[in-house]
Amino acid sequence: MAKGQRALLPPEDEKQLREIAENGPEPVRQRARAILAWHDGENVNDTARKTRLSVNQVQYLWRAYRTKGLDLFLADAEATPTRGSRRTQEQKAVAVEPPPPAEPGATLEALCKANRVDMVHARKVADLALHIFDATSNIHRLPQSLRPLMEAAGIVHNIGLEADPDNHHTRGRDILLAGPIRGFTDDERHILAATTAFHRKRVRPESEPAYQALPPELQRDVLKLAAILRIADGLDYSNQGLTDIVQIQAEPEELVIAVSGSNPGPDIQQAQKKSDLWAKVFGGRVRILEALPETPAMTAGTAEPAGTAEPLSPLRLITSRAPVVQPAMSVTRAAQSFALHILDRLTSFLRLAQGGDASLARSLARDAGRLVEVVALVDPKLKAKELKWLAETLNTAYIATALAERALAVAEETGESALNSRVLAWEAEARDLMKSFDADRFSRLAADLRRELSADVSGPEQSVAYHAGAILWGQLATLRAVMEHGESVDDALHAAQRLQDTLIAFRSLLGPEVAQVLDILSPLESYLSAIYTTQAVLTRLESAAKPARKGRKAAAAADEALVRMRQAQQEALEHLADELPGVWSGVNSAVFRRAFALAVAAP
Repeated sequence: MAKGQRALLPPEDEKQLREIAENGPEPVRQRARAILAWHDGENVNDTARKTRLSVNQVQYLWRAYRTKGLDLFLADAEATPTRGSRRTQEQKAVAVEPPPPAEPGATLEALCKANRVDMVHARKVADLALHIFDATSNIHRLPQSLRPLMEAAGIVHNIGLEADPDNHHTRGRDILLAGPIRGFTDDERHILAATTAFHRKRVRPESEPAYQALPPELQRDVLKLAAILRIADGLDYSNQGLTDIVQIQAEPEELVIAVSGSNPGPDIQQAQKKSDLWAKVFGGRVRILEALPETPAMTAGTAEPAGTAEPLSPLRLITSRAPVVQPAMSVTRAAQSFALHILDRLTSFLRLAQGGDASLARSLARDAGRLVEVVALVDPKLKAKELKWLAETLNTAYIATALAERALAVAEETGESALNSRVLAWEAEARDLMKSFDADRFSRLAADLRRELSADVSGPEQSVAYHAGAILWGQLATLRAVMEHGESVDDALHAAQRLQDTLIAFRSLLGPEVAQVLDILSPLESYLSAIYTTQAVLTRLESAAKPARKGRKAAAAADEALVRMRQAQQEALEHLADELPGVWSGVNSAVFRRAFALAVAAP
């Protein structure tokens, strides 16, 4: 965990502990290093490995320090050293309480060995789970201290397979609950038991004893860990360890996992099936697919020389590429460069989507919105009507796609077969919108924009380096005002997107801290976008409340299915609203402001 995100050692404690870690007797140096590791954000397992203490000893020392502070390192106050004995005085300064006795119970490794766990599969699942855990931190928002538990959950998920293959999830739970496990607290043992119980079949928290035994604040963490574990386990369904994660794009409304392997199809299918808990817990869809081939970006008419453009992939985030903006450029010229960059992305994505593939609808809608904003900086009247058509058309396709995807997720989770006809209709609508997209109209628009955006800019306008800081600070102030005093999600989303896009556009001018700024800002934009999408889906559901004319019984079933879907979306909206203050606090923090100031100071 980063230092700025939790309480740290007081400076005087840190100074004294570093002296002890450097000069004290070896056993005491170990323990001082363990406290300093806590201060530096290390997890328990890494600290134990580096200090050669047990996990139990590390946990004990951390708990004891929180209670006693440096008193943990002082000898009995009544002990009187021999006069003039420097050695005795040094021992007084660094003497510590003896470590606690070893906890009863077997180690995790011993339990796995006793129950003949397939450790190749276990470690593969643990690695996949950690990969997802790390890449989706902006979604699950679990503390870094739970990362070792995520790894342990992957290792023990099949611990009951040898004893009872058909019910190994519940048998494994019982094995883990049978007695203490060395290095794990009772709560941690119940978390492992619950994630093991939840790693297969339908998840029913209300009837799971290991889950019910936990305090409410940990129950939500269990569901999040289990959601990750289920996907990771599915990705090694073949038990051959051949499917690897290539890339993860994590946003609240959609998690995209691209994988590669010699035959990843069965693993993808199973992981997709087991992503149901993710959709239920986080309210977003999961797409697991084989890594897409790179598609060369169009270079005709762009500012870059042909043959030098970096290949584009539909899974690549725009933050990974940005046009090079020279400090001497004017603001208008910089905007032209960024607009051409976005236009190239749109052209490439639309080429992939022309066959009716609606999976790119969100990326298309986002880039269309970007293009409208950036072109307006060059000339507010430049192709305004055509750009509005482009943005509205692609946004409509995106909402239709989101509607179909969320209906499918609800149908699969609840077994509401009455929703199937709606899913098919909304999927067809999304495909038809992409197929019917006026490619000729877009081609004319793109050609006109390239010609206008490539024109020389003359005049006495000052350089972008001169204006960049004022522009960015002004946009941050606007975002803060809207988040703290505004009432419109649209306004907040546009403010976050505008700031994000400007940071991307000016990235080559800014300091290296811009990467940290974007890492903190991007989750806020994603959450606001997810709220906007959920609200739009709810609006569409209201208009679909009256089903097509059919038999009374079928109509009633369709109505009930739509009610369930509206309830699911309302629950997703409430979850996003609950998480939003925490996401905003990251942007509205001293850490963000410092990184922002350092990044912006570079021009």
